Amino acid sequence: MDLNEAAAYHGSSYAHRETPAGGDYRGTLGTAFLTTIAGEPGEDPDEYHFLETPDVEAFNEEVRAYRDLLEDHGTETVVAESRYPNATYSADAYLGFDGDLYLSRMASDVRRREEPERFAFAHERGYDPIVPFRSGEYFEISNVIPSKTGLVLGIGERGTRAAANRLASVVDAETTIVEISDDVQHLMGALRPLPDGRAAIRPEKIGNVGRLEQCYDGFLEFDETEEVTHEQAMNFTIAADETILMPNDTPNVETKLAEQYDVETTAVDEIRTGAGGLACLTGRVD
Repeated sequence: MDLNEAAAYHGSSYAHRETPAGGDYRGTLGTAFLTTIAGEPGEDPDEYHFLETPDVEAFNEEVRAYRDLLEDHGTETVVAESRYPNATYSADAYLGFDGDLYLSRMASDVRRREEPERFAFAHERGYDPIVPFRSGEYFEISNVIPSKTGLVLGIGERGTRAAANRLASVVDAETTIVEISDDVQHLMGALRPLPDGRAAIRPEKIGNVGRLEQCYDGFLEFDETEEVTHEQAMNFTIAADETILMPNDTPNVETKLAEQYDVETTAVDEIRTGAGGLACLTGRVD
């Protein structure tokens, strides 16, 4: 199958599957899709978009430790293995919402190589994945954030307005489209749902931020500190029991969150070699 030409794909052999119930409006995970690296990547990290060549054993160990933490807090996990190092950042690919599984159109040629593998993995799990985007459009699913009213879609470096509009036209939910600054890869890096219906936000990185007031029950604002910009302190997830899982080396943000929420941390030193974090690792399926 030539995924570059397909406008939308529904795997007919899986049309009989049971539809998952519920939604992901607070960012609480039903199932987390995680991916480990198979084999040693090439010598030049630019060939696969990493900041530096990872220690594969250490990288995978951090992913497995995060998996164990998710499961300890009630979130089912499914772990795949990929020969494409960037595929470990599963949040860029998978979004389960309202009973459907949506897959991205990746923005770069390097990441488009993953797309057939993504379809195969989804099919193996019994899902019927949907890619609503036309040839030439791109939209990485990390630009989709759940809200209390539906979904917030971000347009920027890795998501076009045309693709965002197309996704908005196919989901059965209210959507809000905002712009993100060029130095933030995905909306996920500037907006994170919180367990009480509020959202953590970097207001300086989101254009037309006033549109978000209808989407959440308030905001916990974060300044552009070293922890937020370089250590990716907001790159956290919420487990099934509403515990926030976050990096173990961002104490100021951890303290701010722990004043109001249950927080647990884990190591992400090697994970950051790919300029990602815990939320980036986590393909969200309801």
